[in-house]
Amino acid sequence: MISYLWIGEAYASPDTDSSKMVENINQGSIILFSQNYSEINNLPANVFIAKVQREKAYDKLYSSIYATQESELFFNNTSTGLKYNNVRDFPLIPCSLLPGMDTISCFGINEYLEHFRSTLDIFTFCECTSVPIIHYLEEPRQAGALYICNLTPMVKCAYEISMDINADDPQSFVELDSPGSRLIIRESEGQTILKSYYRDSSGVTKYEKVILGDASEKTNFKIIFDGYNKTNTIYAQDGNSIVTPFYNLDRQKLPYIDFSSGYIKFTAFILGEGTYLDVDIYDINQTTERKLVTAIGDSKMIPFGLDGPLPMNTTGEGIDYLNSKGYRGTMWFDKGMFEKSNDTYVEYLRNLVVNDSWEVGIHYTKELNSLPLEEAYRVMDEEYLYVSEKIGQKPTSWCCLRNRDNLTHAIYAYENLGMTWRNGDAAIHAERDVGNLYDDTWEWWEPASKAGISYPVFSHQLDLEPAIKYSISRSKFQNWVDNYESNNMTVVSFYEYNQISRNTYDASFENLQYNEKLVAFDAHTNGASALVNVNITAGNNTQVYDTTLEKSLDYETEQDESITFRVEDNHTYKIYI
Repeated sequence: MISYLWIGEAYASPDTDSSKMVENINQGSIILFSQNYSEINNLPANVFIAKVQREKAYDKLYSSIYATQESELFFNNTSTGLKYNNVRDFPLIPCSLLPGMDTISCFGINEYLEHFRSTLDIFTFCECTSVPIIHYLEEPRQAGALYICNLTPMVKCAYEISMDINADDPQSFVELDSPGSRLIIRESEGQTILKSYYRDSSGVTKYEKVILGDASEKTNFKIIFDGYNKTNTIYAQDGNSIVTPFYNLDRQKLPYIDFSSGYIKFTAFILGEGTYLDVDIYDINQTTERKLVTAIGDSKMIPFGLDGPLPMNTTGEGIDYLNSKGYRGTMWFDKGMFEKSNDTYVEYLRNLVVNDSWEVGIHYTKELNSLPLEEAYRVMDEEYLYVSEKIGQKPTSWCCLRNRDNLTHAIYAYENLGMTWRNGDAAIHAERDVGNLYDDTWEWWEPASKAGISYPVFSHQLDLEPAIKYSISRSKFQNWVDNYESNNMTVVSFYEYNQISRNTYDASFENLQYNEKLVAFDAHTNGASALVNVNITAGNNTQVYDTTLEKSLDYETEQDESITFRVEDNHTYKIYI
């Protein structure tokens, strides 16, 4: 029987006089994600190989010359892990002529894209890695990358990975992209070597190298992600380590705290005379430091938004579909589009914000990169005030026409207007070409949404069938929403996703009391809610109570019997164990 009762509006609880004040000190590690692929015999639902388009002329030309690379993900009866196998047919031309063909192909690409060299980081990356640019540009189109989803966004966390690779050409390698990193792992002279690449303050691509172990043995290593200092630290099993800044220079220089994404990615590159590259993955674990009360990210959230406001008959059905499931998003309001909206539609948009918890963002009407800085800042200030007055709330995130903006604008927007950047490597551009959900990217998004990937994304129109360019068809959008619902995930605004994730660093807990019957604490957050885990052993009668709101709260019981629930800024909580 539950051992408390209501008396009028007062709450009578068990005797808690014996509780004492405690410090929220470290209590080891909390496991945020764990999959031991050696102990299962089928493919988990949270992994997928990206589908790729092969319809463009240069894709067909590349395949004709260099052959087609295919990827497969499977288990078999003798499997000891997740097997990511990649094979390549023999090329059209003799292997002895491939180096010459590389030179010719790369020369053509360099000449064609010469004017992009200062901004396209792929050039400096390929120069540093000695990988011919033709292969780095095209091979991912031929071989689908392996994504592992359902990891937890955190400002600080560790990834522990156990794997090995096997290839028939020492030039071949697997690229591992963990949050903020670009790592290349290959076998060389009997050793498994990892190189972590990054761009220094002048934009030059560099790397640090660590030997992971003997190539004939399983490789175990740890990556420590630090979104406050914006570094990744890689530890080999023998204790040797390297520390590198985040790969992307803009991401290094963002003026606010960063956090990890909800996935990691492996991509195989078969080079030289190679015909195969096999990757066996045995274990992946994500952990962070545990306290009595620990703020953690929410792996069940997918941030989404719309550029607009576009006409009601092109978005209204999709918005209603989201709202019907309790989902919400960000609306990046464009002054030019706003001016075309009638009063009824403006009121509808205000209701989305006030009643349905949609976030106010701003879509600047100009390509900011094309303007002198003073003019860009003037546009940013004026249109920020316009949207604030029209909707009645201040925008919290931003983008601009055709996403033609940069880090300088991002710093100004944050420091002067309090907004975070929708674009860049820390947001929709972490992956090439999929940050916009539209019919051309659906081939990637269909398996990704089924696997429950958490990746920030936006679109334009939602209701037409078929959709116009850069918009998603009605049936595909509803399929996308349904896939997340089936994964027990929630579509949310960028602001909500960002703030909960940053609360893994920002949130603090004071006035902690603890005994065998009670845990009590005051929560302080960055203004948004935080998701917290409390390290107790829950029982059948465990209750969570928000004393500020005078109401009981729902919670989830984890595998270790600890509990997880949402807290609000400056609220007090009591947990009756």
